[in-house]
Amino acid sequence: MGDDVQPIGEALLTAAADLTGVMSTDDDVVDRTLRTAASAVATVVPGAGHVGAAVTVRGTFAARATGDAVAEELDAVQASGRSGPGPEAAARGTCVEVPDLVADPRWPRLAEAAARHGVTSALSLVLRGHDGVLGVLTLYTPAPLDPDARVLAEALTAQAAVALFGAQRIAGLARAVSSRDVIGQAKGILIQRDGVDDESAFAMLVQASQATNMKLVDVAQWLVSQAKGTATTDAPA
Repeated sequence: MGDDVQPIGEALLTAAADLTGVMSTDDDVVDRTLRTAASAVATVVPGAGHVGAAVTVRGTFAARATGDAVAEELDAVQASGRSGPGPEAAARGTCVEVPDLVADPRWPRLAEAAARHGVTSALSLVLRGHDGVLGVLTLYTPAPLDPDARVLAEALTAQAAVALFGAQRIAGLARAVSSRDVIGQAKGILIQRDGVDDESAFAMLVQASQATNMKLVDVAQWLVSQAKGTATTDAPA
């Protein structure tokens, strides 16, 4: 890497700082973290080409937008067929490298789509958390990465995994707070409308949830929307 070591080192530190900083907000935090990670790898890693990002949902490869149209297209091909180095990496929990997509018979649709963009190789790196695989970054490249570039990619992927783990926890907390708030609003509506106490209002929401096979928070959200005149569906109960 020679004279490139210092500027690449500085870029790596900057990218790591960006990944850490993106966790400071709960506004679309998971997708923003993945976009930042993909951008960091594309910027810092020599020959990275197009970088796609995906999360794993119950072990399934779920592509996310990164702002790179080529990477998004190739990720979508993998997601639609549930096959490719990305889904395989998600399922196996280890990185999957394909030096020559055309010569590899496993994923002809991906190889064909990649060839249209001058992509001949792919490297899917796992974003691993405490509970298993959180996501996958896939580098779509015109040639296999050299060893030094791959080390950089793996270093950034490890940092991205930490950021993604934190982002998912932030998103989970935000959803929990939002759910608690909307349930509280729904109880308040029932207390005022029907003259019941807090415990009875909650029991009414639970009963409606069970009767309609809807989540408690969805029933509460409908009631709040109905009270505001914005409900678009019939009553859940």
